[in-house]
Amino acid sequence: MNIEWFQSFVEATKQKSLSKAAKALSLSQPALSKHIRNLEHDLDIALFHRTSTGIELTEAGERFYNRIVPVLAELAAIRQELRQYRRSTPIVIGSLPSLATYYLPPRIKGIRLLDRPMTLMIQNTSWELIQSLQEGRLDAVFVDSSYVGESLWSCELFTESYYAVFPLHHRFHSRKTVELSELCEEPLIVHQAPCDTRKHIIEQMESLGHKPNIISEVAFGDFILGAVAAGMGITIFPELMAKNIGHLQLFALPITNFGRKRSISIATRSRKLGLQLYEFISTSVESLSTK
Repeated sequence: MNIEWFQSFVEATKQKSLSKAAKALSLSQPALSKHIRNLEHDLDIALFHRTSTGIELTEAGERFYNRIVPVLAELAAIRQELRQYRRSTPIVIGSLPSLATYYLPPRIKGIRLLDRPMTLMIQNTSWELIQSLQEGRLDAVFVDSSYVGESLWSCELFTESYYAVFPLHHRFHSRKTVELSELCEEPLIVHQAPCDTRKHIIEQMESLGHKPNIISEVAFGDFILGAVAAGMGITIFPELMAKNIGHLQLFALPITNFGRKRSISIATRSRKLGLQLYEFISTSVESLSTK
């Protein structure tokens, strides 16, 4: 049985007219009549007597009306309660650390989507974020586009190059760019697996026939930059991170032949939420560019 059948039945009972009930519910009379017929067929009983002046409840119809009206009232109360609960429950957005640090803060400040507050959860890899999204622990994620499957709604936000990060005394200090092949023998400091950037570095160096000279693996955080500043080696970062190291004793060069760029997308299970979030982010980008 369909709740619309119940609503049509109750309204027809109140109006004592199918045409008036259809008008009250913004339905065509044939559509409302079909609801009544479907309900009577499903219950296997006549609910109305058709008369020359309208309709009247049968004895069975009166019994059904008295039982179904409080049920519909309870359903309406439950729906309202859940709507209020939903409005007070935050939308949980997942993000990679680099995006949560450098990209998202000015763009989601004061954001409120679908009349709900928002919270941000950080996870270290796109794979973890996608898993959390699919399991329902996150409502939307900002991730590497290559991890987004066809079952999710997604939209690309931007692409960026990869940069090599060096200590100030490095021999490349006077350079404007650097080729990936020049970095294959350099002592390389990377984040511990799993890590999206680490995975891409290894893939690209191996495509040139080199095994990365990884001399240290560190946990996520600023520790990797401290190790580079101390002269322990170099690292490779996405452009977003590389351009935010000016406060440290480091410099960064774009890698001219890194075989791929990092593409960042927003992904959700809900197209409605995704479109609203994308619109808000896009509006924020335009606002930031005019400042």
